[in-house]
Amino acid sequence: MGVNIRNLIKKATDQFGIETRDLEFLPENRYNKKMFPTTGQYDWFSGQVLYCLIRYIKPGRILEISTASGYATLFIAMALKRNNQGKIDTFELDSKAAKAAIKLFKKYDVDTFVQSYIGDAQKISNAMPSDYTIYFLDSLHRKDFAHWFIDTHVMRSDRIDAIFHMHDIMPLHARVRRWNAPPLEGDEFDEQPRRSRFDKIKDMVRMPLFQADQKIPIQIYPPEQFGQLQTFNGNFTSESILGTQLAALAAPEDHVFLHDIADNYPQLTPRKYDHAAVGRTDSNNIPMEWNETWWCKVAALKKAYRQLNETQREKSRENV
Repeated sequence: MGVNIRNLIKKATDQFGIETRDLEFLPENRYNKKMFPTTGQYDWFSGQVLYCLIRYIKPGRILEISTASGYATLFIAMALKRNNQGKIDTFELDSKAAKAAIKLFKKYDVDTFVQSYIGDAQKISNAMPSDYTIYFLDSLHRKDFAHWFIDTHVMRSDRIDAIFHMHDIMPLHARVRRWNAPPLEGDEFDEQPRRSRFDKIKDMVRMPLFQADQKIPIQIYPPEQFGQLQTFNGNFTSESILGTQLAALAAPEDHVFLHDIADNYPQLTPRKYDHAAVGRTDSNNIPMEWNETWWCKVAALKKAYRQLNETQREKSRENV
């Protein structure tokens, strides 16, 4: 796929953007716990782009980890249904969430385009094919899991036109606020501020590596104008930090953060559901969608990943 990925998105949305009007029941029910027991933050514009790209490139196979309650998966499945071809293999560890998603797929008559797997993807997905057109990572948000996903699936890809998609990642120049923070106590961001101290202590005992990985040093930026608030770039997981490192090594034409282009698509009304955004605000503390998704050509990602790994190996040798 030699086309500039931004141009690819424009062509896809120009041709199929009008169809996304039929998908507004999704953002309208995004926080409806009866419909989606596990609430995600996959925003309206990201869903539109995902749908339009699938309509445009007509992929035969898509890999998604994880399903959660099926919110983002429905954007995919609806597009596959309109294409009348293609299949998504989607994995979910939480059986309750997965079963809720499967019910939704049947309700909206897209279940024939979705193959759901319930269990630990790191144990049950290793033998999946290498011919996926889209690799969608939206799971634990830990660096080690991202490494596993890339090593196990993306690096084995045998399609030159394949695309990688990551959620919960922002460009480093983004300036946003989350859960009324920053400002913060100390220089670390707690990914789960609403969990009780008792629950967090249990995690520290049971899964010390997981707990450590949730605390990421972040850069706090002072207000840019009088009356505004402190911000940060939105990346608070080790996975997103890895993603930004890979993005820095990729050519501009080979990847794009949707945060950077959302306002270029007023016809898609990307800000329509800003008012409903939970936990995300701008520097004025006004609710907004962050458009927290990143698209990158798999060929470019492979190259960047090898380069990053080699750089890290060289640093390790120097420190010996």
